[in-house]
Amino acid sequence: MRHAKLFVRKLLTLSHSRNLLLEFTKRDFLQRYKGSSLGIVWAIISPLLMLAVYSFIFVAVFKLKWGNDVESGDMLYTLMIFSALIPFNIFAESINRAVAVLPQSANYIKKVVMPIEILPISIVLSTAMNNMFSVGLLAIGKVLLLDTPNWTLIFAPIVFIPVILFSAGIALVVSALGVYLRDLTYITGIAVNVLFYLSPVFYSIEIIPKQFQFLLSINPIAPIIDFSRDIFIRGQMFDLSEFGLALLGASFVFVLGLGLFYFLKKGFADVI
Repeated sequence: MRHAKLFVRKLLTLSHSRNLLLEFTKRDFLQRYKGSSLGIVWAIISPLLMLAVYSFIFVAVFKLKWGNDVESGDMLYTLMIFSALIPFNIFAESINRAVAVLPQSANYIKKVVMPIEILPISIVLSTAMNNMFSVGLLAIGKVLLLDTPNWTLIFAPIVFIPVILFSAGIALVVSALGVYLRDLTYITGIAVNVLFYLSPVFYSIEIIPKQFQFLLSINPIAPIIDFSRDIFIRGQMFDLSEFGLALLGASFVFVLGLGLFYFLKKGFADVI
């Protein structure tokens, strides 16, 4: 009971520090393009270049179609990839950056009195902000290039909430463990790459052999990718019960990650 009360108190402290969290998020976002000639325009150029590369490889070279639909067009395949890359990129970039954020911010841990859990969470929020430019491009592409209903786009702002919460929870865990295990940077990089190919980014769930479909059932990113495709590509509302389960699971991961962060936080100053 005492630990539960302490956790709630810390959670309230984090809530009261939301202005500080927003300031760190803004600073991290602006720092990405500081000193570059094109500045924030890179937030649009980068995803378009990566999408062009993926489209060339899978559409032009391998001539793949989406799922079992041999009549599907090249543009459908391209937008299917784009709609999956956005949520996965939010997760992947958040984790890869969060793992080293605390060792790189030793002054905040040793000299500044602040809730340092703000640091990994701000990275997740900054990454999500950066990917909103891609969301805008995807919405425009959906309206102009696909003959599907557009009313579902009003749900675009909420479809990424589960991946943001899930990413924040995992970011808290890896950032805390990264203080003690410096090799974790390499481990998380490999793990994220493996998860990338085990996620339905370049392929449809329906073409996966039945004996391997259990991999998607334990992949927390897979349903979020499908929600994104429902909203942006298929023009239909995602399943509310499945979305609720994903949101509940992501919230649980966030709370669990926050709890583990507070537990490991005690020794940060001694190790860094």
